[in-house]
Amino acid sequence: MRRPGAAALVLASAAAATPALALEVLPDEKASREACERRFCEIVLDGKDKGPPLACDMTKTWNRVKIKENGEKNALSWGFGDARCKVALKISRDRIVPAINSPKHVFQFDRQTINCKVEGSDRKLNTLEVDAAPKIKFKNGRAYKVWINIKDVRGDSGLKGLVWTVSGLADKLGLFHSATVKEINKFIHRTCNIRYGKGARDAKKGADKKDKPLRADAR
Repeated sequence: MRRPGAAALVLASAAAATPALALEVLPDEKASREACERRFCEIVLDGKDKGPPLACDMTKTWNRVKIKENGEKNALSWGFGDARCKVALKISRDRIVPAINSPKHVFQFDRQTINCKVEGSDRKLNTLEVDAAPKIKFKNGRAYKVWINIKDVRGDSGLKGLVWTVSGLADKLGLFHSATVKEINKFIHRTCNIRYGKGARDAKKGADKKDKPLRADAR
């Protein structure tokens, strides 16, 4: 999923004060996230709680300018450079499907570790590890409450302090909450259908058929 999770909410929080060497986006980043997105949507659209789990690795690199822009919207500062985080997801279908089909459901992630590399003001890479167990409450198939639920943070003291601060603002005061809930619902109920629903599959079949070369005896 591309939803704002612990890594996105923590790192999309602010203002770059000093120049730093750029962390280049990895060649397979986008493809790996899209594969995970597709797999999640297929489970949602299929609606069956039996079958293979959602299992994928996701990596995301944030440009310091983008972090700055996102942070300024919430009056948060970012004294670091670019950042890259990765997480390995494995979620059984019987946790995902009831969130969409049940009158009420609590989607509880297992504790997971988000591994990050963040450029410091000295242009050196700092390691940051964040343990989180996000929780989302659903009612009639729609999310209405989200917690980042940070459990532990390891790494640079400045980064650790920022993570705990943002986590507290999000979980206790509701910073990011409405935007996160809106994005989750939009993704589940709109994006999945547009990109991977029956209409998208039919359109792809039509395009493939149109592009298919004619046999020699049919020309």
